[in-house]
Order: sequence, then C-alpha cells, then structure tokens
Amino acid sequence: MDNVNCGIVGFGFAFPDTTRDYKEIAKLSGVPPDVVREKFGINKVYYPGGNEQTSELAIRAAKDCLAGTGVKPLEIDLIIYFGENYADHLIYNLCGKVQGAIGAKNAWGYSIDIKCGSAILAMEQAKQYMQTNDDINTVLLAGGYRNVDWVDYTDSAVSFLYDVSCGGAACIMRKGHGSKQLLSSAAIMDGSFADSIIIPAGGTKLPMTSENIDDPYLHSLRLKEPDAFRERLGKITLPNLAKVLEKALAKCGMTLKDLDFLCPLHMNRKSHEKLLELLGLPPEKAVYLADYGHVGQFDPLIALDMAEKQGLVNSGEIVGVSAMGFGYIWNGAVIKW
Repeated sequence: MDNVNCGIVGFGFAFPDTTRDYKEIAKLSGVPPDVVREKFGINKVYYPGGNEQTSELAIRAAKDCLAGTGVKPLEIDLIIYFGENYADHLIYNLCGKVQGAIGAKNAWGYSIDIKCGSAILAMEQAKQYMQTNDDINTVLLAGGYRNVDWVDYTDSAVSFLYDVSCGGAACIMRKGHGSKQLLSSAAIMDGSFADSIIIPAGGTKLPMTSENIDDPYLHSLRLKEPDAFRERLGKITLPNLAKVLEKALAKCGMTLKDLDFLCPLHMNRKSHEKLLELLGLPPEKAVYLADYGHVGQFDPLIALDMAEKQGLVNSGEIVGVSAMGFGYIWNGAVIKW
C-alpha cells in the first residue's frame, strides 16, 4: 500500500486574544521599532493572556479542525501530538488529553518532539501509518505551543527568539485524499548544537530549588557561547534548508526547478529572501508570517493554510515546506496541491 496517496484534508488553529506588536517588543528589548518590524520581520506575536494552557490550545485547534473539515471525532484512527512538551504539568500525556477532550474514542495516539521540526515529521509518520495499516485511514495531528513564556527580551544574545509566538495548530490527513498530498520529506541533524540553547534550571541537571527559584537567568532560554553559535549556525542553516528540500524533491524524481511555491518557517526578512534565492523562487512565490511570528512547529501549517485561503497555489503545483528545530534539525517536505 506504499503507493496510496495521503493528503491533508484541512487545518485548525487557536490563538490567544492577547498580542504583542512590534512596538511593545521594541520597548521590552530596547531594539528600535523599525528594526523589529523590518529586519526581524515581526508585526506582532501572540502571547498567552489568560488560562491558555498548552493542552487547551491544542484541543481548541483540534476542534477547529474538526469543525472546518466536517470530520467526526469517531472517524479518527490515530492522533499524533506534535506540539511542545512544555505544558500544563511535567510528565504529562498531552496526546491523551487531546483524545479525551475531543471524544476520539476509536483513536490511539502518541507524542513526538523534534522541536520546531515536528510538523513535517508528524505528517510523514501519519502517511507511513496509513500506508502500512489497513485500519488507519484518518489521522489527526494536533499541538499547543507557548514557549514565548521562556523568552527574555532583555537578553540580546537571544534576539533571534524575539519572534516566538503562541498558539495551537492541527490538521487532518486521510488515506486516498487527492488534495495537498504529502509526496516526501527529508531531514538533516547536527547534534553538536544539542546544548547550545537551554533553560538552565528545572531539569535533572539543575533541579528547581528554593535557593534558585528567584534567579531570573536560570528560568529563560539562554544561548551558550553566542558568537560561536551564530557563526557556526549561520554558515549552514540556509544551505541546509535548501538541501533538505532538494533531497525531498529527489525522492519524487524532481529538482528545485520543479518547486512552485514555498511555505517556510518564520525567519528574519534577510534570511527569508536569501532562502528564496537559493531555491530559485521570486518573493511572491512564498508566504511570510509577519502577522504571526514564529509559532514553533506550527509555522508550516499556518503557511499552508495562508497559501490555500489566499489562493496562492494552483491545483497540481508542487509546494515545499521547510522547518528547523533546536538540537539542531532541518527538515523539508514536498506537497502536491
């Protein structure tokens, strides 16, 4: 059954009512407003303003997806939670929480985590499960994300995280669905970056204690050796994002010349433009997430949904999806519209 098409039926999202615009981020960080907006490419980010727990964002997105596609909860055979593991509680079954909340009693599921590369992995695994199991025909991907809690705007070393946003996202994939078919994916990993970006306290190495709980440095995302990190990562990130798309296209017997459109993660404007140059695409053949910021692993789904709603892609065209996550991983997917 490995030649059976598997496509995306539709998407669902959940965003807080609260936002931070570029002016507020500028005020918090000390970076000029025009730099935040034009260089960083941020019009606004979403910020949790109430009881918007990670699981609740995932559940709201899943329900939005079900409502938009008309798929019934009992039709779902498998749920893949692909959001962040920073959630309501430590050691928490987020996939189980989603399954119970939406009433998908016939589905089993599990959670995955390769940080902001998780969406592409989840889509690939959904496809593989459907192609190799007769009893799996409909898969729900859902997740929540609020890592914005961990961003310290006063730390200039992590200025590349000022675009981090908050939300929930979901999509439904079905066996035999003829639209938005996932053709292939590819990934590159470099584990030498595994310890480059961490939250110092709260894990087994440095547990939270009464002595360190009030130390603000220990409870936000921090970058080790900022200069070396930027130099090393800067040299390989855009080439790797292009390379994974090239590899994914090659699996389908195609090259970068066959790519019609790009749905990328949010990056600063200069990096976005350079990636398009590497791929041979003009600016109008991609979406840019300035009104969302970087909603972690959900950027690809937001971009795909924008492309669909705005009519930017025609039936039969080849769309590239690109992402990357801490650790460090770069991955890409090829979708036939």
